Amino acid sequence: MTTFAALPIPRRTLLATLLASLAASAFAAPGGNVVISQVYGGGGNNGATWNRDYIELFNRSGAPVSLANMSVQYQSATGTTWQAIALPNVTLRAGEYFLVTAGTNNAAVGANLPLGDQTGGINLSGTTGKVALSRIPTAMQTADGGADVLDLVGFGGANRFETAVAPAPSNSTALHRADLGCTDTDNNSTDFSAVTPTAPRRFGTLHSCGGPVAAPIVLSCPAGVVTQQGNAITALLSATDSDSIVNSAVILSGAASGISLVGAAPAGSAGGKMEVTLQVDGSVAAGKYPVKVQFGNSDSQTESCTVNVSVAGEATISQIQGAQAESSYNGVVMTTKGVITAKVGSGFFLQDPNGDGDPSTSDAIFVFGAQTAAVPGDLVQVTGTVDEYKPSGATRTYTELKDVSAVTKLGAGYTIAPTNIGLPNADLASVEAMLVRFTTPLTVNQNKYLGERGELTLAYGRRENPTNRYPAGSPEAATLQAENAANEVVLDDGVFTTPATIPYLAPDGTVRAGDTVTDLTGVLDFGAIGGGGAAFKLQPTETPVFSRTNPRLAAPSLPAGVKVASANVLNFFTTFTDGKDAWGRSGQGCTIGSRTSAGECRGADNTAEFVRQRDKIVASLKNLDADVVGLMEIQNNGDIAATYLVEQLNAAYGKATYAVVPKPAATGTDAIRVAMIYKPAAVSLVGAALSDGDSVNNRPPMGATFKSVANGGKFSVIVNHFKSKASCGGAGAGDTDPGNGQGCWDKTRTAQAQRLATYFIPQVVAAANDPDVLVIGDLNAYGFENPINYLTGSAGLVNQIERFVRPHGTPYSYVFDGQSGYLDHALASASLSSQVAGAAEWHNNADEPESIDYNLGDTPQDQFTMDPYRASDHDPVVISLNLTPAFADISSAVKVAVGGYSINRLTGKYTGTVTITNTSGQAINGPLHFLLQGLPSGVTLDNKSGMQGASPYISLPNAAIAAGASVSVGTTFSNPGKVSITYSPKLFNGTF
Repeated sequence: MTTFAALPIPRRTLLATLLASLAASAFAAPGGNVVISQVYGGGGNNGATWNRDYIELFNRSGAPVSLANMSVQYQSATGTTWQAIALPNVTLRAGEYFLVTAGTNNAAVGANLPLGDQTGGINLSGTTGKVALSRIPTAMQTADGGADVLDLVGFGGANRFETAVAPAPSNSTALHRADLGCTDTDNNSTDFSAVTPTAPRRFGTLHSCGGPVAAPIVLSCPAGVVTQQGNAITALLSATDSDSIVNSAVILSGAASGISLVGAAPAGSAGGKMEVTLQVDGSVAAGKYPVKVQFGNSDSQTESCTVNVSVAGEATISQIQGAQAESSYNGVVMTTKGVITAKVGSGFFLQDPNGDGDPSTSDAIFVFGAQTAAVPGDLVQVTGTVDEYKPSGATRTYTELKDVSAVTKLGAGYTIAPTNIGLPNADLASVEAMLVRFTTPLTVNQNKYLGERGELTLAYGRRENPTNRYPAGSPEAATLQAENAANEVVLDDGVFTTPATIPYLAPDGTVRAGDTVTDLTGVLDFGAIGGGGAAFKLQPTETPVFSRTNPRLAAPSLPAGVKVASANVLNFFTTFTDGKDAWGRSGQGCTIGSRTSAGECRGADNTAEFVRQRDKIVASLKNLDADVVGLMEIQNNGDIAATYLVEQLNAAYGKATYAVVPKPAATGTDAIRVAMIYKPAAVSLVGAALSDGDSVNNRPPMGATFKSVANGGKFSVIVNHFKSKASCGGAGAGDTDPGNGQGCWDKTRTAQAQRLATYFIPQVVAAANDPDVLVIGDLNAYGFENPINYLTGSAGLVNQIERFVRPHGTPYSYVFDGQSGYLDHALASASLSSQVAGAAEWHNNADEPESIDYNLGDTPQDQFTMDPYRASDHDPVVISLNLTPAFADISSAVKVAVGGYSINRLTGKYTGTVTITNTSGQAINGPLHFLLQGLPSGVTLDNKSGMQGASPYISLPNAAIAAGASVSVGTTFSNPGKVSITYSPKLFNGTF
């Protein structure tokens, strides 16, 4: 603890001081006023005493201490980053406690601990870590906290502490400071014990550290008084003190001319009551006045209370709005007038036709809950309570009138000209509720909630997720995030329920992210939006007209080569949530770990939905037409779902085009897995598929090696599906959401990337005996987040999206929270990267509204169409490989003479001789293989060396054929049908 002059500094021996100074990891500070008195981090863990973590503070001094601008902070045992919970502006009396409740692993485990005097989402370790009381409200920026640390408790294996580390607590024990918090020798080891936690103490609980605790002044003050402008009002205030005489009362703040204290009557003795009257004259202007009154006693103690004086009256809309973040009339009944510009289901928008000429104040206000026959263009007078409405999850409020008592029509036929504004715009609050026109063209950045709420998120241009371009936590990422935050408005439909008809759709049944709208006109609302939180929303007064500036395009056309695709198939399950499956059987279920039930299934709810889902996915994959496809989010039921999908895909082709790569040994315990399918006519599978079932991989990666049928080039593909960004429940240090764009579980995803690079890729390379590896899949990390930076940095993989897509525009495969980025990757080993001819994303999914997907009943209007659009929520990625050939057709360099055949009457075999002459004018080097293409059905080459595709070949013994030289090779055939033996002779060099 830092030193407070009111307290003595504890004595130390010279030896103790020297030893402490030599301990670089030890933090030593003299005792002080407020200390950390309890720490419990096992909340919600298995065997937990309480269902929440908590930190208890205690004012061990004899004087009051304010917690204003302080915070409690947590750092992992060996970490360098602090997480903070800011403390409120409250004053702890001498000997008073304060409870901060933190996060939980599972609120259903352990006895219920209600939220404390302050709460935050930090998850403490139950056994080892560091907790600090800081003099600043935000996270400390140095690893040790420096001078910002007021008190520090390092426990378990912590690398920083006061003098010596405190013992390790557990899920069933907490750290308690000795003597109920009074002991502070600046030695965590001796000051704290790990004991069975008792109920932590809260604000209001007192304990003396050696002397009597002075009784407080007890006040009796009304929370507020209300009057009409011109009418006087009074309120009686009183105070008592059991061990002192209350003898003074003054107004500290909030008074205005006409507000005063009168008739003060001090208490006659200790325990007596002092009374005083708060008087509000009729001359006080309309408004709200938070009057703070302080009482004092004969022992120089003070205590204060605030009485909110509300004076109702009349003001212009601009005066009510004011230039500050909140109206000074908040909570006051006011009368104002203006022209109705728009009516919505929950009220109407009112705007002053004249305004005040001040661009910092809005000239309009929303009137909530009022019903009136007046229509847009009518001038009305309204009386209601000014309210600062704060939607759930919002960081700001929206000034409105509520509890309306009167709406009086004063005139009709008024016209309000819209105010021209644009985006980006960090000051939309200055035009809140006003009729506006956006002069900049606006681009659809999100349509996820179009069917559910009638909303489209708009911005000037397309907003890129900051960590898609810059490393998380970098100044550049923070700057881009701030720019994105000022570049957003949500287009609503004026209906605050699910719309009966999905708005804003074009005749083709969609409105895509990337489409634009110009001259958007309406009233600027503020409220809750789809997905949580709140934003400025435009309720249109003129029908928006969208332009298809981001058209639906066909699947990408890439340079010729072996095509590999990564496709997320959005929970393609052949077992449905109603217990049926794709073959019509009932009573089926899906398996997660040891649990099997229909409730574990994802994807289609029933057969009707499944058919729609299946047909869209088949259409998408057929249009991609890749030679190898890595699949994510397919049911983890062996090869059943993958085989079914291939059967349906082959039916769409009308022939056996694809085959399933047989599953590897480990497919994980999740309900979904990764899989691979391929075209045997284009590539052959080399060996068995591999996987890594290490515990870090909740969905094990799958690797397979292929060889090009066309030229024998060999390569390996590894399909991945890293842990999701969502759902922080159970996340430990490094996996909670740090608020820097990476979401939850970054530490785990980075560990998965490290395991992939250091273990699984080498395993696949060794099995293939070939260094060419392509890493694809949904890595649940944007382009410059930690897992990707590791793979493209330490691991040396080359990012093909950055190489081929970024130069032509923002790369993205997913849209979240109105920002675009790519979670679906194509990373090549250095040896393969030079053989990549191209890479592209096909934006057939992420740009499309969720409301047009295969689901039934989630919107009143079904906009489903059987096409490849919105087959998933992720866009597929396609890569073309111009593989270094393992063999080449050199038939044009030789002349082939096929001799006649002789028949062995005993064996029935046909034998012949083929003469190959080098006509190229230069030596032909081997290995050389004579290939017989197109042999008649039933005819087989008995002396073949092997098969290349469907054709047999004979390897020539000659290492080379000199210019002009000839070699002969014998052929032996089985020909039970005695048909004419014909074929196309080919000569290849290289290795089949």
